[in-house]
Amino acid sequence: MLTEILFDSGFGAINVAEGPANGPTLLLLHGFTNRWQAFMPFIDQWIERYHLVAFDHSGHGKSFWRTEGYSANSFFEDAQAVFNAFCGEKAFLVGHSMGGSMGLYLATAFPDKCLGVVTGDTSARLVQHIEIMNNRRNTKLFSIRRRMAEMSLDQMLRKGIDPLTAEELDQLDPRVMDRHAAGEVEAFFADTPELSLDEIHCPLLLTQANPARGGILQDDEISEALLSNPGIRFQRFDLGHDLAMSLGAESPFFQVADHFLEDVRAGRFPAGRHANQ
Repeated sequence: MLTEILFDSGFGAINVAEGPANGPTLLLLHGFTNRWQAFMPFIDQWIERYHLVAFDHSGHGKSFWRTEGYSANSFFEDAQAVFNAFCGEKAFLVGHSMGGSMGLYLATAFPDKCLGVVTGDTSARLVQHIEIMNNRRNTKLFSIRRRMAEMSLDQMLRKGIDPLTAEELDQLDPRVMDRHAAGEVEAFFADTPELSLDEIHCPLLLTQANPARGGILQDDEISEALLSNPGIRFQRFDLGHDLAMSLGAESPFFQVADHFLEDVRAGRFPAGRHANQ
């Protein structure tokens, strides 16, 4: 399995989980308020074929807590530090939700080092994402989750919260959700530039959950030009935002992502692309 170490990023200790060098590097990027173990159901399927690297963002899991608070930019600092230290010359990137955004920004920042990117129900437009996160339903959900993260592990277990979820919340800094619980998500993204998929020059798989079932990527973010681009694959699932990742190899998201990665490795997908070509 993976071995966990605390990596000195220069601004704090980041918990990194790494597997043996069994193939090209595959960096796994977890979602907002989750931790690297969100990908545990996929590990057995990938560990024999890839050099797996996963980590906990600051404020998550076993990584350090930021005294100054959190922003999208601070999470990109985490991802960039791990990418530079553990991903060698080139790497594949697979991210769920916020992790997908991290993958897209890394591909933009390091175009010569990214072999391909998979996003799991990740917003394509920052302005629209902020609007969705600030709606009444999501503000309420984050307020509840923030209060749960302030409880002790024993309190959560006594309330009947699933043990894995309780452990995840017990390791989560409640302040991670300050902006989301207050309906002030625009402040969380204050220093984040809008990202254009035109800036991604490696093969790209975009996946979408069903918006009617809590999916974040909205239908009107998927344009005809995007779908017609030979360097991009798109797959919609009739699933919720979690993409049934807990099913492991039976997860439709895993199956599509795995097929995409193997196609890129085998040369059955363009090695590089320019989105305006």
